[in-house]
This record gives sequence, structure tokens and C-alpha cells, in this order.
Amino acid sequence: MNHIEQMCREHFNEPVLLGFDLGRLIGFAEDDHDYYLIIRYPQYPNGRISYHTAVGGYIFLRQLKFQNCVVSTTGEVWSDYTRMDSFLALNGAPKEEEFIVKKLEPAPYYGRKKKEA
Repeated sequence: MNHIEQMCREHFNEPVLLGFDLGRLIGFAEDDHDYYLIIRYPQYPNGRISYHTAVGGYIFLRQLKFQNCVVSTTGEVWSDYTRMDSFLALNGAPKEEEFIVKKLEPAPYYGRKKKEA
């Protein structure tokens, strides 16, 4: 297992910020050229699954677990993190039961034509 897959496993089912979009990290994929975070986005009938390059542009939000905490009348502790987690679950991106690992087929070559021998 490489270090990117291990990182994804450590953040499995957590909310993650990708640009301005909030999603849930549900797995890891790779092809011959790159590694990817598998993300489920909310607000679609069954959520939308997307492959986001592992090169960067994502922010894990675990550090928000104790930010702006309030205690409910039943004793539950709600933080910014739990509110985001709940938002995802209620809007088409629930937690997955198992971590997803995929080996993707190589994408077609769209660059210049290769020189023939």
C-alpha cells in the first residue's frame, strides 16, 4: 500500500473540501499516471462520485471536530465538523460501509500523435 492510499484510509468517510465544494472521501483509485481520491458529492439523487487528483487542492477537515461546539439537550456534542458530516449524510453523501479501491484503465492519449518508427 502506498502512502497516498494510506492517507485516504486514515480520512475514510470524512468531509473534505475540494476547491469550494464539500464532499466525502470514500476511497482511493490509481491509473498508470496518477493517484485519485474518490469523492462522493451531495445534492444528487444518490450523490455524485468523482475522482479528484491526489496532487493537491483538497483540505481535510478533521481539525474542525472541536470548533464551535454546542451541547444539545440530549447531551450530544455538535461541532462544525459534525454539522458538515450531517449535511453530507442528509443530502446524498452518506457514510460508506467499506473503503473503495479501484485500478482505473488508462485514459486515451489526447496529445500529439506518436512518431512512427
